[in-house]
Amino acid sequence: MLDRWIARRFLGNFILIFAVMFLFAVSIDTILQLDSYIEGARLAVKAGRFSTLLTAVPAAIVDFNLPRLFQFFAYMVGLCSVAAAGFTFTQMVRAREVVAMLAAGISLWRVGLAVIGVAFFLNLLQLMNGELVLPRLAPLLVRENSAILQQTAQSFPVKLIEDRGARLLLASSFDPATESLQNLVVLERDEHGAATRRIEAPRAKWNAQAGGWDLENGFASKRTTRERQGAREVRIEPQEGVTFIASDVSPRAILARRFRGFAQLLSSPQITQLASEGGIDVGAATRLVGQRFAGACVNLLMLVIVLPFFLVREPKKMLRPSVICAGVAVPGLLGSLFMMTVDMPHVPATVGVFLPVAVLLPIAAWRVGALRS
Repeated sequence: MLDRWIARRFLGNFILIFAVMFLFAVSIDTILQLDSYIEGARLAVKAGRFSTLLTAVPAAIVDFNLPRLFQFFAYMVGLCSVAAAGFTFTQMVRAREVVAMLAAGISLWRVGLAVIGVAFFLNLLQLMNGELVLPRLAPLLVRENSAILQQTAQSFPVKLIEDRGARLLLASSFDPATESLQNLVVLERDEHGAATRRIEAPRAKWNAQAGGWDLENGFASKRTTRERQGAREVRIEPQEGVTFIASDVSPRAILARRFRGFAQLLSSPQITQLASEGGIDVGAATRLVGQRFAGACVNLLMLVIVLPFFLVREPKKMLRPSVICAGVAVPGLLGSLFMMTVDMPHVPATVGVFLPVAVLLPIAAWRVGALRS
């Protein structure tokens, strides 16, 4: 009965704190980007999607920020758990509920066990969020403010990208919605880097089953070079039609090169596949996958570390413990995120991403043993 009561109070405080912080972030973004929201709403009204600007502007705000609710949860679950635990036990200390439970023979750690259990469930929910929800919302989350009320990011030019076959790909525009390229140019090269074949197509569409690009009205011209009497002779062969080109430069790899945070939104198998395609570095992929599990461990360990600030035997003013808790939790969580994200020299990516867990684990064990109950 007590566990359910504490768990409900903790979960209610978590939802309240998370909602307030999310609404505050949305309000700041809306104020700073109000012109973008109005412009996107005006274009939607002009296209006939909405009748008036009065209904289009709120729809634009919801359309742009609602998918970010899941991304915000991924970032704030640890900090909100610490804040919710602080509010929960502060309320219980003021109402003398902790004293009553101690008088009934219940230890302080048994009091905090319900909060740790709910926090474990929230971090498990975050792992599911990162593996199932965020990958589906990735095209919406990489949108810029100029792409409000659109289903994916805007088209953008593709600069030179080298694939596994040492080919160079260049396109004037890439449309993430249709996974197509406009004015595609592919340069095939020899072992010395000299161009041997040039492939052009007005339009190319990604073929996931075949692992390449289907070309519309594509053609190729071969370039041969040979030495004759001390001079280099270059010859361009007649053009030939080309309908398909195999390449590991997929739409996912193009988006990952364009948007730095796109890879973080993918699932673990997708990140591994993206690394095999050359979209991101293998070490970076290892850190991204390990960061999800290490981050959940850091959130739970930090919660264990700060709980003794609020689990007290005698009622007292909780302002000082709250300030100390904020001074420990905020730098601890941010420092752990920094250590998990940054590539440390001479430290393998697998070791570096779990280094904060190794640092916080003995501190959490010390805090558990030092609690007076």
